[in-house]
Amino acid sequence: MAQVYDRWTKKIPDGHDDDGNVKYKKVRTERWGQGKRWLARWEENGRRVSKAFDGKDAADTFIARTVTEQADGTYIAKANREVTVAEVWPTWWSTKAAKSKSLRDGYQAAWKHIEPRWGDVACAEISRHAVAAWLPTITGRYTDEEGNSLPLGESSLRKVMIVLHGVLETAVEERIILSNPVKMKDAPRQRETTRRYLSVVEVDRLREAMPHTSAQLVVDVLVHTGVRPGEAFGFQVGDLDPIRGRCRVSRDVDAKGGADDTKTGRHRDVPVGGDLLLDLENEAEGCDRGEWLLRMPDGRGWTLPRWRPIWEKAIEKAGLDDLDTYELRHTAASLAIHSGANVKTVQRMLGHRSAAMTLDIYGHLWDEELDALPKRMSEHMKAERERFEQRRLRAARHQADTKTA
Repeated sequence: MAQVYDRWTKKIPDGHDDDGNVKYKKVRTERWGQGKRWLARWEENGRRVSKAFDGKDAADTFIARTVTEQADGTYIAKANREVTVAEVWPTWWSTKAAKSKSLRDGYQAAWKHIEPRWGDVACAEISRHAVAAWLPTITGRYTDEEGNSLPLGESSLRKVMIVLHGVLETAVEERIILSNPVKMKDAPRQRETTRRYLSVVEVDRLREAMPHTSAQLVVDVLVHTGVRPGEAFGFQVGDLDPIRGRCRVSRDVDAKGGADDTKTGRHRDVPVGGDLLLDLENEAEGCDRGEWLLRMPDGRGWTLPRWRPIWEKAIEKAGLDDLDTYELRHTAASLAIHSGANVKTVQRMLGHRSAAMTLDIYGHLWDEELDALPKRMSEHMKAERERFEQRRLRAARHQADTKTA
């Protein structure tokens, strides 16, 4: 039976009234003035449990709510109400074992921001308002000129929200809480970045600014295939198929040189041909299938930390300041589209999950192709008329020759 008890007083017999009934009076217990006064008691799965309160009103309200929740099936066990975010984290984290290392590293980085603030907090005590108030206070590793930590970037904040939301969603599944207080619509929106597309002249300038042919080959691969930098660094000799003119994208190299799965977890073939194919064949000659296809002059494989200093000097020399290596992937997409590739071909080359995703990112480039469509149609129609006229003239000459004979 659910009830509220006073821990500081108790009733003891105090004689009888005029009708002979026992009278009671309240006296102080040995707990008087110690701890919380009011104790709410109720049954949970056949076992008596309790919770102490300072005030009777709070205890009565709690008991009333508990009785209602047990009746309508929304009750959460007392033990579960005390489960913290840090206790749920390992369960959620175990579900990410099959994800790529780079994605898991991002989740771990996000957890390092979450744990100090929410790790010891019970999941049931977290509110949407508290999380929203906390987000702007998170700082990253970068500082301003005065040495003050700068707020965490929007993409990193979004990753923090993804992890916290995921952990609390696991808490919902385990009936630790009834609903998730973290709403992803409160997360910073992933803004559409301004993409930069190099012209062929700019690509040539960048290539010439590279200090050696090994770096030039990296640029060539990125511009002609559209693979991500880590995927290019992950090419092995055995991935090159000179007969088909293809290179297999099946791994990604992280900052420490470790091989991981691709970003999407899917493998694909990208086309290579012409001078690029010849250069890659030269690189592969005499090498084992498991060796890196793209190598530094000293024979080591490329990683982003090894690539970045070379890249920074090259873009400065080429007059292409603030250019990110990833923008060569955008450049490859642009060149393919302007060369007449359709959306499905570009999707397969870039490894997007769907053609819709490719259109969302690069659809405007096909719109630009519409500008040239009238001229191309006119040229096609003109050429078709010329071919028809030539056939007509040949037929007329043939007919005349037949009559003459």
